[in-house]
Amino acid sequence: MPVIKRYPNRKLYDTEAKRYVTLEHIAALIQANQDVLVIDHETGEDLTTLTLSQIIFEQEKKGSGLLSRSLLTNLIRTGGDTLEQVRRALTAPLHIDAKNEQTANESSPLQRIDELFQDVLATLNVPTARDLHKLQAQLDELNAKISALLEAQQADDAAEKTPAESDVAEAQ
Repeated sequence: MPVIKRYPNRKLYDTEAKRYVTLEHIAALIQANQDVLVIDHETGEDLTTLTLSQIIFEQEKKGSGLLSRSLLTNLIRTGGDTLEQVRRALTAPLHIDAKNEQTANESSPLQRIDELFQDVLATLNVPTARDLHKLQAQLDELNAKISALLEAQQADDAAEKTPAESDVAEAQ
């Protein structure tokens, strides 16, 4: 957040940009969704509200019609408390979104580590648990086929033996 110092001669100095700025520059920062803090150089007093009021005043002087007459009248009648309540009500959803995003970001480092680990394993061509289970199932299937073939071969061999060969085999 840019900190603007206001000097006794009414000059405004942006401490981040390290240069003097105008009210128009501050208005441009705000329009670019940046929060700005304006402080008195000598006392450190927060002059942000006063400066924003000056920006509105200057824009109204130019006839921009930024604020309607009835809005200004109601603002004076009700005071700043009502406006602050409206501001809080309007920005509350933004705070909720920010909190939700923060919660999502807090859980994502573990997810990112897991994804990076999976990428490294894939790059190194290291099999995963799923790959090992598939291979084990294929080995079991092949083992069953080999056993069936061996049994069939033994049955064929036994059927081909003549009675004389059987007697010789038994004698040995």
